[in-house]
Amino acid sequence: MRAKTYLLAGILAFVASVTGSDLVARMTVTGSDPATALADHLEWAMLTPIGLLFLLLPFAGTALVCAAVSERNRTATAIIYAVAIAVLACTYFDGFMTSQHALLDGRWTAAALSIGLMPLFTGLPVLLGVGLAAALIVTSRPRHA
Repeated sequence: MRAKTYLLAGILAFVASVTGSDLVARMTVTGSDPATALADHLEWAMLTPIGLLFLLLPFAGTALVCAAVSERNRTATAIIYAVAIAVLACTYFDGFMTSQHALLDGRWTAAALSIGLMPLFTGLPVLLGVGLAAALIVTSRPRHA
């Protein structure tokens, strides 16, 4: 049951991070109105389902690792999860802002890579950190019911 809860929370955080970041970036950087920004975001999302799955992986991985160790120390796990999700959300926001600025400057490759490489340059280090923290929880704390 905990895995479902953590995974659902991770998916919701992912949707909020990606959608919110993209909408804010489109409205603030390019000056789009909310309806146009939403239409552009939905078009982008429909064209990049595999890219969205790639972007989801760090959120889902964090959720699954935290669910696996939450029986050992719920409080520490919740803190680790919240920090990891916040780091992912902030860096995704920065990636979408950078992408919109690059599009304005005509740097198409930079625009694509600033979003596309986030799972590697941010997601992977966050997952490694969560994994190390999870290992510390498992090895240092007795099991709590």
